[in-house]
This record gives sequence, C-alpha cells and structure tokens, in this order.
Amino acid sequence: MSVRNIEPIRSILLPTDFSAAANVAVEYAERLAACTGATLLVLTVQQGWGSEATSDESADQMQRTLEGIRSRVPSVPVEHLVHGGSPGEVICWVAQENACDQIVMGTHGRTGILNLLMGSTAEYVVRHARCPVLTVPSRSSTEEPLKQPNLGQGLPRIQAL
Repeated sequence: MSVRNIEPIRSILLPTDFSAAANVAVEYAERLAACTGATLLVLTVQQGWGSEATSDESADQMQRTLEGIRSRVPSVPVEHLVHGGSPGEVICWVAQENACDQIVMGTHGRTGILNLLMGSTAEYVVRHARCPVLTVPSRSSTEEPLKQPNLGQGLPRIQAL
C-alpha cells in the first residue's frame, strides 16, 4: 500500500456562470478558503467568445460582474479570470495551470439540461479534473426529506456507540 502526502489546500477554483446553482457554491468555497487560508480563484467561461455574437461590451459587462464577486470573508483573497471556450474543458485546464488544490462548483448551471445526477459541465469536471472536485447541489427548502431505505430483513442495524 503506497502512502500519499495530502498537501494543504492553498488555491480553490470557483467556476461560475452567475446562475443560482453557482451562487450556492460560493458560500461553500468561501468557508473552505477561510478554514484553509486558501486563495479563491473565481472563473467564468464565455462560450461564444471570439464569435461575432459576442461583443466587446458584453465581455466588459461580464468582467465587471465577475469583479463584483468579493468574498464576504475579509481574510479570503479573491482573484478573477475570464476565459473563452468549452466550460468543462476550460475549468479543468485552468485548475491545472493554476495548480489549484480544489474545485468547488454548483451541480446545475444555466443550461437547464439536467443530466441524471448533475449538470453536464459539473459531470465533465468531476470526470476529468486533476484535483478533487466538491459539487454543491442547489436544493429547494421545500424539498421533502429522504425516506429511510429498506434495510433488509435479518440485517443488524448500526447502533451509535
């Protein structure tokens, strides 16, 4: 059995598309950064960047919105990045290039297309990132609690010690 050294978390990548799901992940990323002393690298990916459909004005607006994201925890340093390209690929590449120790992201973004377990970008990142990924689901406060699973007959229940 090989022993791996687990390095401290110094840099956390927080991808955002400014959706409600991404905003839920911000809180988790801030808390993790505050607890570990890490820098928070906030990234947004512009899919149509470089095409005629994307104007300089919309890119400037995105940059201003991104720069508006500041940690509510004063001790957490925040950096901002805007890149163009395929979101999943860019997120994984930016995490690698910036030696990020963790990615924290929401499970569903703006696309509205829900995969079986999570959004397609989050699924891509979980499968391809070279660092750990914390996915934060966006749940309604009115969502019913989980039902107790069928534990099977004759199987002992685990008791608290």
